[in-house]
This record gives sequence, structure tokens and C-alpha cells, in this order.
Amino acid sequence: MPSPLANKQQTSSSLLIKKEPTPSSWLIKFVDCAFVAIAVADFFDSMVAMALVSAYPQSRLVLYGIISTFLKIAGLIFVIGYPLYWRRAEKRGDFNSALRHAWFRGILRYWLAVEICNYGFAKILETQFAHVYFRADSLVGSLSGYDLTWNYFGYSYALAVIIALFQIGGSILLLFRRTTLLGTVVLLPVLVNVVLIDVFYGIAEGALMNAVVFTLGLTYLLLLRWKDLKAVFLDTISALPPIKLGWAKYVLRLFVVAYAFLFIWHFAGYRHPEYMTGKWQVEQIVRNEDTVKAQAWLTDSTAWKNIYLEESGRIYLSPNPYVFEAKRAQAGFYAYDDRTHTIKWIILEKADTFNVVVSGKDAKHEHWRLVHQKDTIGLTMTKAE
Repeated sequence: MPSPLANKQQTSSSLLIKKEPTPSSWLIKFVDCAFVAIAVADFFDSMVAMALVSAYPQSRLVLYGIISTFLKIAGLIFVIGYPLYWRRAEKRGDFNSALRHAWFRGILRYWLAVEICNYGFAKILETQFAHVYFRADSLVGSLSGYDLTWNYFGYSYALAVIIALFQIGGSILLLFRRTTLLGTVVLLPVLVNVVLIDVFYGIAEGALMNAVVFTLGLTYLLLLRWKDLKAVFLDTISALPPIKLGWAKYVLRLFVVAYAFLFIWHFAGYRHPEYMTGKWQVEQIVRNEDTVKAQAWLTDSTAWKNIYLEESGRIYLSPNPYVFEAKRAQAGFYAYDDRTHTIKWIILEKADTFNVVVSGKDAKHEHWRLVHQKDTIGLTMTKAE
């Protein structure tokens, strides 16, 4: 007879090994096969063909295209036919379904790892988010969402490296069965963020499609462990003793959310009306009954050409009609009184205060008259589109 100690050791070992349930539904089989087909075709297109194209003459591009097309057609046939074969073989009882699930999910894990790792190394080696010189001389308002995204992430190499380390580290975790869930949890927030940026900033469709497929693959791996996640995040109860407040805890929870909303709503109420805010082009300046020359802005920083009234109450007076130069512009705050049609400026640089009377007002044109010290200034304004 085995000793009680041996029985105890055997029981402990069985507790340490937790077998992942193997779903036998047709849907799970179909999803496994679909990701295998996508993985093979995508790996060839993005990691094999691209490298071959850069290394060999373009005359071989046709061959790569034929192989790519063949893999896609074969993958489609595989996705449709193999789950049916798998299902029938499983019913006969002569098919190791668990092993097949393990193989297919291994392919999914390794494919996600190599693809996402690739993006991580691209950031470190600066083939992604590298400095682009023409963008540095472009106006921000003229940049596309793609250019803005590239400039933003390319501004800080340290930030790009940190993102890369998450991508590489999470990918390495995917390569091991024990750390697959941890790798998925690390990578999924990164990929969801990438998808949102790609969608709302108009990134190229190819990049968006890759991000979506990677996100779906990670989501699938996560859902396969739903029971474990539910046990940790929903069923686990804190070991600390409960604080008994009765109905007051519900009021306190509501108060936390409501106070945060009301705090911001209070400041949002200070926004200035839309018909006043925006970019105003100064068509003419008359100072003490003398018209300021059109080219005076080249030497006179008070010969404003553009005035920016922000919703937050900030004002910027810019002499340059083409670009905003922070060093030459004046910044401050303004308050508009709709009843008296007056604006009060407070310019921070010299702590100057201007009282402005608004007249001749319509949707696109205004005339401003202000008195500062001994100067009387008239501004003819047109709101930019």
C-alpha cells in the first residue's frame, strides 16, 4: 500500500496542475481554424514576403503575390472544411481533440508574439516613429491624423521605448503556456489603444486591420480563461473586515461620481459663446486716427494680424499673419460681457488691462475699439473659417 505521505504528495501535485477545459463546440473549432489560417497568411505577407521583396528584384513580386493568394484561398477552404472534419472525427472517438486545440492555440500565440514583437523592435530601432523632416516644417493645422500621431509618438524616444518594452515583454510571455494569460493582460490594453488611435486618427487601413486582428486574437485568448478571470475579479472577496455604513455607503458612492461631474461642469460653464471664440483676422488697425501700415507687423509686435479667443478664456495676440510665433505673440485672459458688448483683456506679460467695446457685430465681422493708456485703437475684424 502507498504511504499516507505519498498520497498527500500526489494530491498536492494534482492541485498544482490545473488543466484548461477543452471546449468541443463547433464555434471554438471554427475560431481556432480561422486564427490559424489568418496567422499563416499574415505571417507570409508581413514577415516573409516583405523581407524578400526588399532583398530580391521586383521581378519576383508576381511570385510572392501568387503564393499570398494561394495561402488565402487555401486558408478559406481550411476554415470551412477542417472544423467539419474535426467534428466528425471527434464523434468517432479516434481523434485527440485536446492536442489539436493545443497546437492551434500555440500557433495563435506564437504568431501574435512575433508580429507584436516586430512592432516593438521597430520602435526601438526607429523604423517606426522616426523623425520626418518635412513634418517638422509643417503647420499643425495642415497635418493629417496619421502625421499628428507620428509626430506625437516620435517626439519622445523614451516613450516609444517604454511602449516597445510592453510589446516585446508581453510577446515573450505569450510564448509560454504558464504566462499566456499574463502576456494577454499586458498586451490587450496596448492593442486596444492602438485600434482606437488607428480608427479616430485615420491611420492606414492595413495598419488598422492588423491591430484589429491582433486585438481579436488576444481577446480570444483572454475569453478562454474567463472562468479564472471571473474567480479573481468578480468572485473574490477581500479578506479585510467589511465597513458597515448601511445605506450611507450607497449615498457615498453616488456622491463620489456626482461630485467629480459637478466639479468639471462648474468650470465648463465658464466657456465663452461660440460666436465670440475662434480665430479673428485683423483687417485694419487704426491707432490714434492713423492707419497702421500693412507690413508694420514685421517690426511692431503690437501690429496684430490674428487674435485667438479660446473657449477657456485665453487670448493670444499674434503679429504674424502666417504662423503663430509664441515669442512675438502676447498672451493673457479675456472676459466677454454679452449685455454691454464689452471685452476685458488682461495681458500677462506686462499685466496690462484693455477694455474693448464691440460694435458692428455679425456672424463673421466685428469692430473693436479699445483705449490703452493714451492710445485709442480701432480694429476691424473678420472671423476665419
